[in-house]
Amino acid sequence: MPIYDYLCSACDHRADILHGINDPGPNFCPSCGAEATMRKQFAAPAVHFKGTGWAKKDRGSASSTKAAARSASSDTGPDAKTTSEAASTPSETAKPSTTD
Repeated sequence: MPIYDYLCSACDHRADILHGINDPGPNFCPSCGAEATMRKQFAAPAVHFKGTGWAKKDRGSASSTKAAARSASSDTGPDAKTTSEAASTPSETAKPSTTD
């Protein structure tokens, strides 16, 4: 539930009140007791984005870096042969066939 700032027009008392979006505001000032004097004020949002990864520009570079790391690790897996190993082993088509 959001917290709203209210200001009393009679005594200038400022109050932070927690209530639902569709719920009515306070009927009286908690400081002076005047009825129907509380007015909703504009307040800065209470959301702070800190760190990396939440912005679109951060997501794009992080995902491309992770994809490049995955492709590099899959190329060097246990079954993958390096280019020097592949060159040293003879291919199946190069073997001479012996028929009797």
